[in-house]
Amino acid sequence: MVHAAVAEAEPGEVLVLTMPEPRPVALVGELLGTQMLGRGVAAVLVDAAVRDVEELRELGLPVWARWVRVRGADKKVPGTIGEPVEVGGATIRQGDLVVLDTDGVVVVEKERVDEVLAAAEERERRETEKRAKLQAGELSYDLDGLRKLVEP
Repeated sequence: MVHAAVAEAEPGEVLVLTMPEPRPVALVGELLGTQMLGRGVAAVLVDAAVRDVEELRELGLPVWARWVRVRGADKKVPGTIGEPVEVGGATIRQGDLVVLDTDGVVVVEKERVDEVLAAAEERERRETEKRAKLQAGELSYDLDGLRKLVEP
């Protein structure tokens, strides 16, 4: 089914690959990663294993996986594409926004993208202001009102 998902992938999409029961078998390796890049896939979230980690890193395809294992999955059991899945306790539906970075993964329901984007931009604005104050020598201990909690 990974091969079928790659065939249906649209440029810029994050492929979310799961199994009915996550197992430590590799669903993605270098060759599939190469195909994914050729299709314009932005990143891959695998609730199973991957292999060829060094080669995937060299390809530059962002990949997040539960495990790394050399043993691959068999290609005899069909699955589904486009169905809601659960990964790490989060339900992911087709069209939801999946944001991945070195800190982890966040899923934003497609209906909330504008709201969450506005909140993220506001947080970034506040953090930029706070960063300037911290660089000027102020303390988060005071800026965040923590001194009042610790030193009543």
